[in-house]
Amino acid sequence: MIDLHTHHERCGHADGTLADVVRWALAHGIAVLGLSDHAPRFADPLDHPLPGTQMARSQWDAYLAEGVALRDAHRGRIDLRIGTEADYLPGTEDVYREALARPELDYVLGSVHEVGSWHVYKAETFDGVDADEFHAGYWRLQQASATSGLFDVIAHLDAIRAKVPPPEDDHGPAIEATLDAIADAGVAVEVNGSGLRRDGEVFPRRALLEGLVRRDVPITFGSDSHSRRQLGAGWSEAVRTLADLGVSRLATFRGRERAWVEIGSVVRGAT
Repeated sequence: MIDLHTHHERCGHADGTLADVVRWALAHGIAVLGLSDHAPRFADPLDHPLPGTQMARSQWDAYLAEGVALRDAHRGRIDLRIGTEADYLPGTEDVYREALARPELDYVLGSVHEVGSWHVYKAETFDGVDADEFHAGYWRLQQASATSGLFDVIAHLDAIRAKVPPPEDDHGPAIEATLDAIADAGVAVEVNGSGLRRDGEVFPRRALLEGLVRRDVPITFGSDSHSRRQLGAGWSEAVRTLADLGVSRLATFRGRERAWVEIGSVVRGAT
């Protein structure tokens, strides 16, 4: 099993230490584990402007150092990769490019959570929401995220479907343009297991995943776990869907370079 999208207590809305995450993964057959907690709000002058959302900037060095120590301590027992999930915030690209240029990092997940003052997972921000404006802005930001050069993987591509009111207009052309931008940029996309608990189907939904596969976009997997028991969640569903679509390998990363693992080999390794 591969799981490149995991969280722990530093972000403020997940539980367990990094060591707890690694111990659980070892006990439950995860062969390649990525540590990818929410990166600090690097462009904000405050050390910790949004407690409960991402780690403080003052925690960043310790997070990376602990990841390296765990990787070295468990070498030969689990293939541990060090990553982070960073929000795409337009206008901050240079700040994030510098902050994410750390030799410890194997990969960076890119996420769009915010469209102006609206947050895709926080219904309390939806006051006065214009659903069509929200959706249109979301897909514009996903396109910009893919082409920014900041990220190795686009996380939970269609997370907007979970809580945001559905649009009245057809945003199909914007979605197709986003898939084209992802393919042109050469960035990977994860199958994200948290869609199952949020909306009953992994992110991205099958129709989008089919479009990505047609465009030869590299695919990987992440549970987006926020507790140890969620590690690997959605793996079986992802493998079945990908097999139906003819996908036989998953992307992994080391030192910001992409490598491939055959799905069959990790499935056999977990049995």
